[in-house]
This record gives sequence, structure tokens and C-alpha cells, in this order.
Amino acid sequence: MNTAGSSLRGEVRTMQTSVKSLFLRLALAIAVSAALYFAADQWTMSVWDDQLRGTGDSIGTESLIVRVLEAGPESIVPGETQFPMLQRGLTLHLLTGAQRGVTVDITAVRLAGSGVEPIPGRRYLLVSDTFEDGTVQYSIADAYRIPSIVSFIAAVALILVACTGWRGFWALLGLLISIAILLGIMIPLVAQGWPPVPVALASVLILSTVTVFCVVRRPRCRSSALLGSLGGAGCGFLLGALMVQLWQLTGLAGEGSALLASTLPGIDMRGILLCSVLVGAIGAVLDVGISVTASLAELVDYDPNISLGRLWQAGVNVGSEVLGSMINTLILAYLGSSLPMAVLISSAGVNILGLLNDPYIGQEIVQSLAGTTGLLLTVPVTAFVFVTQEAWARRGRERSVRHEHRGQGN
Repeated sequence: MNTAGSSLRGEVRTMQTSVKSLFLRLALAIAVSAALYFAADQWTMSVWDDQLRGTGDSIGTESLIVRVLEAGPESIVPGETQFPMLQRGLTLHLLTGAQRGVTVDITAVRLAGSGVEPIPGRRYLLVSDTFEDGTVQYSIADAYRIPSIVSFIAAVALILVACTGWRGFWALLGLLISIAILLGIMIPLVAQGWPPVPVALASVLILSTVTVFCVVRRPRCRSSALLGSLGGAGCGFLLGALMVQLWQLTGLAGEGSALLASTLPGIDMRGILLCSVLVGAIGAVLDVGISVTASLAELVDYDPNISLGRLWQAGVNVGSEVLGSMINTLILAYLGSSLPMAVLISSAGVNILGLLNDPYIGQEIVQSLAGTTGLLLTVPVTAFVFVTQEAWARRGRERSVRHEHRGQGN
């Protein structure tokens, strides 16, 4: 009894130590995030001043970071009927520019229904327009949020590492490399006129490999996670390409697509659409592939002699449960991204048939169905690859044992 009580007290102390260590790591993460906020703020102010240096001494010739000290009531600018403008008096403390540290009173204008609401004590971006008669019109362009963005990103990343340790660090590293591949390689190459689909396929192959190597901790399981994920994503991509061809989608639906096509006339917009299908699905597909692989690896570690049939069934069962939430997440993500356009189309009085036939909605349906198909097929492909590799590994071990027995017999 005393031994059992001592063991229980030891376990409680171990748990308390672990909890204290977790809270200390979380506190350190928050402290580092706060320090990064101030560092990012100072760096941004310095860069802003360097960019403004030599532009003049008047605030009418600069784009400034300012702090709002006082904000008066808003009123309608006289004479504006078609596009009503609103004006209000502001007392500002200039934080950048040649007059840094000076407090000024100005009248800021904005288009009715647009712009941000200046709140005293907060910082904003002040811009100005100079007209031919020399008059200057000021407006608050946007909130100043760069340090907050840096701080929140750092906080989430550090909390992830604090809670998960090295696994979270490697997952975060894989994410950063993936973003660098997409933003630093794929997008610039497509903008330069490279064919979008081959570039996207190569980029997805690289980032998938990096993600799997960073996240999957068992080296023997990386190939099954990678091949299963790429197989599912490839099947989804082929379905997306078939739907784009049959439905005669051009990839020009939406303001962003039309603007891109007008800015870069020779760009392959249908290829861009297929790129979005592939890139949009690969994240969720990797999640499912790695989850199935990790579950099967745990089963093999727990019972190395588990039958291959039982292992296959376990992979399919685990994947089926994961799919329930992942498909919901994927569809809702696509719906959320296209919600403003869908509401706009619906508000125009379009019926359900017209809504389904709209090319913009068609593009979203392509992405949703292709991504869903990729998720569905990732489960059996990953389970099949894992079970096949496990069968080969067992045969290799059996051959090694037979060779050892023969050597001992000789």
C-alpha cells in the first residue's frame, strides 16, 4: 500500500512539474511576442522614415504614420451629391516624416460608407492628395497594424512550439518552407509566363516532400505518407481538369481573375484555375495522408504481428473518421472565401438555377469537388502503400531470419 501511495505521489509531482513547465513556456512565448511587437514597431518606423527622407517638410507631401489624439464629429462635405463625402477634424501626433513629434490639426475626408473610423489613441496611415490649385486633401487610409501582425504571428508560432516541443517546431518549419516555395518560386514563375500547371505540380511535389519529412517522425513511414497524399491530390487534380474542360470554364470569373488577365494578357487563366485546385487541396490531403500513416504506424509499433488485412481495415476506418471533419472543413473554407460574391449574385435576384450555372460558382464547385475527391482517395491509396511496404518489410525480415538459420546450420 505504501509503495502504491508513493508511486501515485510521484506521478502527481511529475504531472505538476510538467504543467509548471508548460506554463513557463507559454509565459516566455508571450513575453517574446511582446518584445517582437516593439522591435517590429521600431523597425517599421525607421524604414518608413528612410523612405520619406527628402520628400519635403510639409505633411502634404508625405504618407505618414500618425496617432489620433482627438476626433471631432463627422459632417457631409457640401456640394457632393453623386458620391457623398464625409469630413471631420482630427488632432494628430506625427510619428514619422520630417515633422516627426509635431502635433497638428487637420480636416480628413472619406467616401461615405468606406474607410476606417479613427479612434483616439490608436495609430493610422495618413495620406494626402494635392490638387492643381495647391489645396491639400487629407484622409485616413488605413489602420497601422504591422507590429500587431508580427506579434500575433509570432505568438501563435511560439505557443505551438511551447505546447508541442520539437514536433511543433518542425511542423512550423515545414509551413514556412511551403509558403516560401509558393510565394518565392511558383507565383513569380507563373507571373513571368511559365506554364502554370507544370510549375504548380513541381511546387506541390517539393512542398509535400518537405512537409512529410518535417512532420512524419518515423523515416520508414514517410514514403507512404508522401505517395498516398500525392496520389489523392493527383486524382483530385485530374477530376478538376475534366470538369474545367467539360464545363468550358475559362478561369476569368471574378474581379481578381479579370484584373490579372488584363494586366498580363498572355497568361493562361485556365491553367491558373487548375493551379488553385491543386494548391487548395494539397494541404488537407497531406493532413489526411499523414494522419492515416501515423495511425497505422502506431498499430504496427504496438503489435508488430498484426495481420495485413486488419492493418488495411484499420487504415480505412481511421481515414473514414478523419474525412468526416476534413471534407466539412474544406467545403466550408471554399464557401467562406467565395461568400461575398455569392451574396452579391444572390442579391441581384438570381434564382438557384442561375446561381449554379454562374461561372464563378462553377469554379468554386470545381475546387470543392476536386479537393473532396482528393481527400476520399487519399485514404485507400495511403493505406494500400503502407500495407504493401509493411508486407515487403516482413518478407525481408523473414528472409534474413532464414539466412541466419542456414548460416548457423552450416
